[in-house]
Amino acid sequence: MPTSLDRSVPMLLSGLAAVTVSIGLASAVVLQALTPDLGGPTPSLPVPSSVAPTPAPTVGPTPDASPTASPTPEPTPSPTVAPTPSPTVAPTPVPSVAPTPSPGTGNVLPACAYMDVPTMHGGYGEWAITLLDTIYHLPATYAPSDLVDSSTAGVNGGYLLRQLVAADLRLMAADARAAGAPIRLVSGYRSHAQQQATFDYWVSVAGYEQALRTSARAGHSEHQLGTAIDVTGENDAAPWEYADWGATPAGGWMAANAWRYGFVMSYPRGAFDLTCYNYEPWHYRYVGRDLAAAIAGSGMTPRQVLWELQ
Repeated sequence: MPTSLDRSVPMLLSGLAAVTVSIGLASAVVLQALTPDLGGPTPSLPVPSSVAPTPAPTVGPTPDASPTASPTPEPTPSPTVAPTPSPTVAPTPVPSVAPTPSPGTGNVLPACAYMDVPTMHGGYGEWAITLLDTIYHLPATYAPSDLVDSSTAGVNGGYLLRQLVAADLRLMAADARAAGAPIRLVSGYRSHAQQQATFDYWVSVAGYEQALRTSARAGHSEHQLGTAIDVTGENDAAPWEYADWGATPAGGWMAANAWRYGFVMSYPRGAFDLTCYNYEPWHYRYVGRDLAAAIAGSGMTPRQVLWELQ
């Protein structure tokens, strides 16, 4: 026989089932309310009137940023490297040697030296510019073919000279006589052999070093040209016997006027460093009137001018 418990249990189970159904339905309703209908519009939730909608912040368009210019990179300067200076090497001094004159060296007048260099203008027709000094010389065979006796030139005879000298020598001698200072010759042309004998004589008188200052070695004498003369006064002694023959009437007249007739004093006073010979106021060389005038007007010695003409 069923007890009261047996009757209560079915009833309890029936109530639990009803509650369970009710809970399931409620859950379904709630889930339906919470889940949006994917196929339709989402319902708007009511907004309380007292709460203003928060305005969405206005976001302006982001301005285009100005392109920032890429800075041009400055080239990194290469460091300037100072060149290592090369050491200055002092030149090895070359010992000074007296130069041998060469043809065409112009107006470079060398210091006095004793050499034997053939003269550059040694032709018989070059008599006016033939340079003879302690350096330049003529060959032993040089002997003009037109030599004449000095008597043909209106002066004392016994000496040879080139015929081309005679006319102007005659005029000069005549004018010197007219001026009260007549002249005579004491030397004219000398051959190479005669000059050697003359030099040897002066060596015997005063020694070799002194002879070099007062007499030319053979080949170096202007007397070999046949255009050089040594003069003295008509009644005078040899000019080298005087302290200064240039101070005599004949010597003074010649110094002042000889150039007018084409003659120049080869070795003037105080010019040893330029002429390489002592003062000889009696030694004159004929170079022609034009060249003689040029030399007289230059203030230079004949040797200086002739060096310029080489």
